[in-house]
Amino acid sequence: MKLSEVCCKNCGGLLDLDTVSHIKNSRVVCPHCHSIYIYEAKHSDIGAQLELDAERMRLKEKQEHDKELWESEKSKKKKKNNKNIFIVLLILFNIILIAALYMVTNYVINHRPGQTEISISEKALTENKVESRKESPGWDASTKTFTNKDGVLKIDKAEKSTNFDGKPALKVYFTLTNKRKEAQGAQILFQEMARVQQKQENTSNDLMYAMMPVNATGSQQEEDHLDDNINPNGTVSGFYPYVLENETDPIQILFQKDYQTVDKYEITLK
Repeated sequence: MKLSEVCCKNCGGLLDLDTVSHIKNSRVVCPHCHSIYIYEAKHSDIGAQLELDAERMRLKEKQEHDKELWESEKSKKKKKNNKNIFIVLLILFNIILIAALYMVTNYVINHRPGQTEISISEKALTENKVESRKESPGWDASTKTFTNKDGVLKIDKAEKSTNFDGKPALKVYFTLTNKRKEAQGAQILFQEMARVQQKQENTSNDLMYAMMPVNATGSQQEEDHLDDNINPNGTVSGFYPYVLENETDPIQILFQKDYQTVDKYEITLK
């Protein structure tokens, strides 16, 4: 309700008392000089009731507005979730479609007219035969030669000897050909193609490299050629010295392909 006009004591300007409360004291600011006054509530029953009704209406409108905002956010989230589900389903459908096309394409290629179908086992057997003919791997006892994809190793002979401090030793004489495209060290290529063991009653241990006697000048009494670099398709001859564990048990040379033993040659010590 419209209240009586009240003037500012400082500047004489009219104060706006249209919105003061009938329930609690109000803070009134002069619109001209900005002086501050505290207006005491008149505690009018009718004004207080009207003010309470207005406050209830304001709270109700605020609740309805918040509810609309919440429902709007909920609807947006639901639409977003539905969109994500649609994208996932679309991706799955594309994966299934691509897999089906791949299977159909393979079937058409493998069953085109005039083509003979070969089983997996027959393919593997054919591939193994081709690889075997290409590499010709294995041990040839008649020539004492082992061949794999890396080289050709021929065992020329094996004889007992002594190392630099007089302990029993074995010299395995060899002729080695490098089949790789790059030069290879003779000792490394020999080790990749063969291992030498002494077969005893309970153990078969790899023999260790033996240091052989040298001349007064420090050079080897017999050149072993293990330090040679063998060119592609090149061949060298030398020997590999080993320390024997004893002088009676037999020696076995294990030939390797990709570090897996594939053949064996046994030597009896005399």
